[in-house]
Amino acid sequence: MNKKLLSLLAVAFASFSFGQYQTQNFAIPLQYAYPNVISIVDANTVWATARDGSGNNTYPRYASITTNGGTNWAAKLISAPSNALISDIHGVDGQTAFVVTAPASGSGAANGLYKTTNGGTSWSKISGVFGNASFGNIIHFFDTQTGLVIGDPVNNKYEMYKTTDSGNTWSVLTTAPIPLHADEYGYVGGKVGFGNSLWLTSNTGRILHTTDFGATWNSYTGGPVDDFSGQDSNATMSFSSETYGLLVDNIGFLWYTEDAGANWDIKETTGYFNGDVKYIPGSNSNFMTTNMNLDSTLGIGSSYSNDGGNTWISIDGDEQRGHIGAYDCSTIWVGYFTSNTAGNEGMLKLTDPIPGCSLAVSDTNIIKTELKAVVSNGVLNIVTNKDIKDVVVGDMSARSLASANKKEVNVSQLKAGVYYARVAYVDGSFGTVKFVIK
Repeated sequence: MNKKLLSLLAVAFASFSFGQYQTQNFAIPLQYAYPNVISIVDANTVWATARDGSGNNTYPRYASITTNGGTNWAAKLISAPSNALISDIHGVDGQTAFVVTAPASGSGAANGLYKTTNGGTSWSKISGVFGNASFGNIIHFFDTQTGLVIGDPVNNKYEMYKTTDSGNTWSVLTTAPIPLHADEYGYVGGKVGFGNSLWLTSNTGRILHTTDFGATWNSYTGGPVDDFSGQDSNATMSFSSETYGLLVDNIGFLWYTEDAGANWDIKETTGYFNGDVKYIPGSNSNFMTTNMNLDSTLGIGSSYSNDGGNTWISIDGDEQRGHIGAYDCSTIWVGYFTSNTAGNEGMLKLTDPIPGCSLAVSDTNIIKTELKAVVSNGVLNIVTNKDIKDVVVGDMSARSLASANKKEVNVSQLKAGVYYARVAYVDGSFGTVKFVIK
């Protein structure tokens, strides 16, 4: 099953200035480690897994966490078997997270779902999730209650488990899709989620898609069908709505879909990269791309688009830029390499908001429901009938100024003026409301 470890992108280091990026110490105690899956809880709290960039093609048994926006990261050893790799991670808050493991070599007993409730100090394996015949790939939560854990096919069906109680209990998902053929498998971390939709990638080039928490699955082929196939695939995709998405492939083409991935067309444009692509949550069709593969025909660097991928603007070029973790227009992380076994460097954070990145005040992912902002005695109170995940307060240039994981936000430090509150709901949707401080 080592074929599942995507081949290491050529590693080299160039001397450079960080430009619009601030260097953060990722803390993984391995030289040349870099972030693999970045799970953002809020503007301050982020969990991330690592990949070994030294040429060993492994996923170290560590998770790194920050609870202060990346000022400090802490590496946490996951108590999985020594032959396990870390496939995927989902952060719940600063204390709670889940990781999926799989065998890097040897026995499938390294498959597992682990949970921490003390910030990664200790991890407990959840019983009844994964047998020895599969290969654990994915964990995804649609909201605070409902999630899926996914592994490779076993007995002609993907191994899937579902929770509806925040991960306290898991049951076999009997409606899991069947593979296209006996050799089909999924990729570690190979998922894209938006609202109630989840897309999965596979080595056959097939894209699997559910809009009802796994009850039914669509199977898409055609277009960039080969771009997820083969062990060297680094094709990635991202969606800005339930229907519109971008995909960058190995060859260097940028594809787009307007029907949730059923059909794809090539977007004739330049200035993007084909290492990673991410929609900036809550924005109006804003995407970002990066690349760290020195052999890519598109080069290395990072860029952004404010119009759904039609045009691209450079952030920097000739610098290796890895996986993207975006929370909003002004809170974005990009992976790099640790410089030593102390875990120094390895993570970059944009120091300024993406120019022109705007809130999606009329996009389909905005809930058309009651949303009011009331300021009293230095506290912003959000009035809504939906469950809130978090609230971010910013000014009209999209700078984040305050945040909270509840309906009340302390804004006593803000000067008189016009501000906005970006509300993230637990169902994956967003709302935006302006307010005035006098």
